[in-house]
Amino acid sequence: MSTEESPREIAILGAGKIGRGVVGLLFSRAGYRLHLYDMYMEGMRKLEAQGYYDVRVTDGHDVDESTRIDDFDIVDSTTDAEVIALLQSVDIAACCVYEGAFKSLARVIAEAVSQRHASGNERDLNILLCVNALGAPAKVVSYIEGELAEEHLTYFREHVGVCQVMVLAAGIPSDPDANPWQVVVSANPGLEIDADAWKGPQLQIENVSFIRGAQGHIYRKVYCGNMRHAMAGFMGKAAGHEFICDCHKDPWIRANIVAAFEEAHAAIVQEYSFDPAEDAEWVEFIYSKLDADVKDPVDRVIAKTDEKLSHDNRFVGPALMCLRHGIVPFYLARGIAYGLDCLAAEQGVELKDDAAVRAYAREICSLGEDEWMLLDLVAKQHADIAFRAAE
Repeated sequence: MSTEESPREIAILGAGKIGRGVVGLLFSRAGYRLHLYDMYMEGMRKLEAQGYYDVRVTDGHDVDESTRIDDFDIVDSTTDAEVIALLQSVDIAACCVYEGAFKSLARVIAEAVSQRHASGNERDLNILLCVNALGAPAKVVSYIEGELAEEHLTYFREHVGVCQVMVLAAGIPSDPDANPWQVVVSANPGLEIDADAWKGPQLQIENVSFIRGAQGHIYRKVYCGNMRHAMAGFMGKAAGHEFICDCHKDPWIRANIVAAFEEAHAAIVQEYSFDPAEDAEWVEFIYSKLDADVKDPVDRVIAKTDEKLSHDNRFVGPALMCLRHGIVPFYLARGIAYGLDCLAAEQGVELKDDAAVRAYAREICSLGEDEWMLLDLVAKQHADIAFRAAE
């Protein structure tokens, strides 16, 4: 670890709602200059010409604050040259992109790491993975190491931290008449960074904290918090609701998503170790979101339904974890059934009978022969949904 002082700058790779709205807001408030990198170069040039953007933080009730951010620059993404040069000079890079972009980012990170090593740069570089992708750090490390020459591997392992980050906020669509570069995020935005992977002295930034055992925390976030949010969307779509806040106000939906959350949480706390006080605080934070009145569209929340229903993701993953720990995932199976209905409608698939439901669930959720118990639960829940709809 170098004693050389790090610059108060951050590269934000992926300048969307999380990148500019959560990471950008927190670091800008702490006096950091933002370097924004995004493949949407035409839009970035328009933002550059405007010279500022506003971040609105709201819960739809009493919290409604705006912060103007103007200490930023735009990194040219038409070639790799500028971003590689940037990653040689900054010591923090937040990756706010979908998993599909990991390989291409790993390539430019590897080139920057090679050049940092060759130039004798002894400062640590921390890569913050601000994405709800389970197992993301291991994947990114594998991709980077696959791009590095043998001579740079030891340097990479000693000086580069690839850190899972829990983003404690959601991006929300702006009002139609708002400035096109405004970003709206849910109240109390924060970041939790994997302390075990971080290299060097920890940051001292308001609402940015460091945690041990980050793997358990990201699984808790995805399997409990993100699952509940998506399930509200699936059920809300069936009920004809437009916004997630309307789903939360629906007593039937609210009862089901809370029960599914409790199933998933009961399994998670058996699978991973959490500090009881911290876990209780986290649960209270997640429950508080049920009473927010933010206009988050149902259609946005249920986007990429097939991914949400995949084997290790936010529904099947916690349901199977429940079964491993002797918990019947009754309500999680209901969430899967509602999700299958959403996806079937999107794909024009008719789930006309039990056999069709089972075949579709096997295909979408990749359920194996030994996972028949979950398949049975999903099929029974789907039959119950169909019965209720016919009443």
